[in-house]
Amino acid sequence: MNAEIDQLALPRPAWFDRALGIERREHSVQVDGVDIHGFSWGDPSKPGVVLLHGMMAHARCWAFVAPLLAKDYHLAALDFSGMGDSGWRDSYSLEQRADEALGFANALGMRGPTLVCHSFGGSVGLTAVERAPDAWSRIIICDMSMVRPEDLAQFNEMRSGRPGSAMGAPQRRGHRIYADLPSALQRFRLAPDQPCENDYLVEYMGRHSLKPTTGGWVWKFDPGIIGAAHLNEDSFWLNLAPRFAAIKQPKAMIYGEQSALFGDPVAKYLGELCADNTPIVEIPTAHHHLMLDQPQALTATLATLLQTLHP
Repeated sequence: MNAEIDQLALPRPAWFDRALGIERREHSVQVDGVDIHGFSWGDPSKPGVVLLHGMMAHARCWAFVAPLLAKDYHLAALDFSGMGDSGWRDSYSLEQRADEALGFANALGMRGPTLVCHSFGGSVGLTAVERAPDAWSRIIICDMSMVRPEDLAQFNEMRSGRPGSAMGAPQRRGHRIYADLPSALQRFRLAPDQPCENDYLVEYMGRHSLKPTTGGWVWKFDPGIIGAAHLNEDSFWLNLAPRFAAIKQPKAMIYGEQSALFGDPVAKYLGELCADNTPIVEIPTAHHHLMLDQPQALTATLATLLQTLHP
């Protein structure tokens, strides 16, 4: 029996149970004094793929995608420090998280792996490739916020109320304690908020976003990750698309047709910046959280890009 499957209350399709039933290894790797938790799938002799999650999320957002690619690749997904089951730091930076990704890959014996990044993980992936270009062979980014200069004012208005991207100084107020797990799960929300028909995947993500504590249950992420200084800088958001375009390694972008953070105008803008026929692929009907909205379509798209993006 698989305890991770058995604890789920909502009906789910057979493919999901099969994916979670594929062999998965659990790891804890020390990077700059903090335990970085994560998983791996597949034969370590196969080409490596490192999967990076979004803000306030965790490695399990890839736990039903990675197994479906494990026949051909050695895949690893880590929890960034301050999120999931990894340790917390006094402060956080994109550079530190880039080092965590590389440290985790090195500990698993990967050499020149591909980076696959979702949302906030995309900015970590860009930083990782810029800091150590020889360490990574390719990068695929999934629905990361990118801003055209003419859209900056509208973007700032939208993100001012978005969890994880809040304007202002980082805060480390304690989490609210919920009396029991069902009460906590009722408060779980995707960020940015969006509909999702696959409620069993939302339940799965929610269960693994919480941990028991004295008096009840709390969120796993460190409140200190919210409001990082770079998120208040217009230049950071405006430079994401040009930074992506400047990457020399083979690269690709995947986005959701109904994403609030990336759309056709940004796709057109990014295509104009990239002079190398970079694939920019739309997942039909998906919102920002591609792996929750269209997990099988995302998996198929990743499989195709991993086969066709040649280092």
